[in-house]
Amino acid sequence: MRLCVFFALLRCSCFTLPAFAETIVLKSGEKINAGVIEKTDNYVRVDFNGALISYRTFEIKSIDGKDIEEEKIPASAKIIETNIITAEEYFKRGVAFYSKGEFNHAVSNLNNALKINPAYVEAYLYRGFAYAGKNNPDQAIADYTKAIELNPKQEEAYFVRGAAFGAKKETENAIADYSKALEINPKYIQAYINRALLYLMSANNEKAVADINKVIEMNPKFAGGYYLRGLAYANKNNLEQAISDYTKAIELNPRYTEAYANRGLAYAYNILERSKINPNAPTAYVSSGIDYLDKKTFTQALSDCDKALEINPQYLDAYVVRARVYMLANDFDNAWANIHKVERLGGAVKPELLAELKKASGREK
Repeated sequence: MRLCVFFALLRCSCFTLPAFAETIVLKSGEKINAGVIEKTDNYVRVDFNGALISYRTFEIKSIDGKDIEEEKIPASAKIIETNIITAEEYFKRGVAFYSKGEFNHAVSNLNNALKINPAYVEAYLYRGFAYAGKNNPDQAIADYTKAIELNPKQEEAYFVRGAAFGAKKETENAIADYSKALEINPKYIQAYINRALLYLMSANNEKAVADINKVIEMNPKFAGGYYLRGLAYANKNNLEQAISDYTKAIELNPRYTEAYANRGLAYAYNILERSKINPNAPTAYVSSGIDYLDKKTFTQALSDCDKALEINPQYLDAYVVRARVYMLANDFDNAWANIHKVERLGGAVKPELLAELKKASGREK
């Protein structure tokens, strides 16, 4: 019985091949390097970096230089089989190529989907994603706008268009789109996060805090929310609250390098704020040194920088923060040593920090 089953399978028009790299040339001229894993009379299925994509036989010109012969399909099958590829098929191919970072192939297939169905909202969205991947935000925005025209209640279209506007530094347009997405879906956490980031970059810290509060309310375990709110509080010069939020972020994610580095900087600058409030408190630049409390705070600041670098020795910002902390502590040798470390690792130090350190240390390097 097993032999009969085996021979019956051999007579079937479908068989599976091991996947290995082959060049498939379509009659359209498009070339795809993929592994053929299945052939039938009507289609060829390929494995493109883990994405399974099917092509109709009549679309293919050659596989690895060998022309595809006209298939001898029985007349009865020809009645069923047509040479029409649906918009859905092209769309699925476009999504598969997009998921693998092959943006040109994605655009090509999504173009075909939209030729067949010009009202295909999801095809406009994914073609916009592909254009964004090709660093073409203008074309991405055009596709997202078309998707919005076809479906004004599509919050994702507003969100991704907001991201594209953000990439172009068109902050007001980006904020407007994130706001529209949130109007449609008030629980769209990522829209709150992205809008908060734009508010932070625009120094609109009150609105940033309001958005991040919403994020934390919806997800109290999200370490990034506390980190972002810490940045907003630091921008507002509320360093105690910033330190508290950075600490909460670290509790939720003990490997949060950015939170360690920024908490370290906040510890150091908190000393300067106390000095402004209390004229009798030592400042950062007195040669007689820092009192016990401030020494302890600087130790905490440096400890945070060290922890960030323990997690990621290539994290250049931690060296920059450590340089600034040493500068505030009047330890210019170590400040310059960290600046030099950044430069050896191929990083760049902001001219403002270099000028500040040169002035404070009285030397050029």
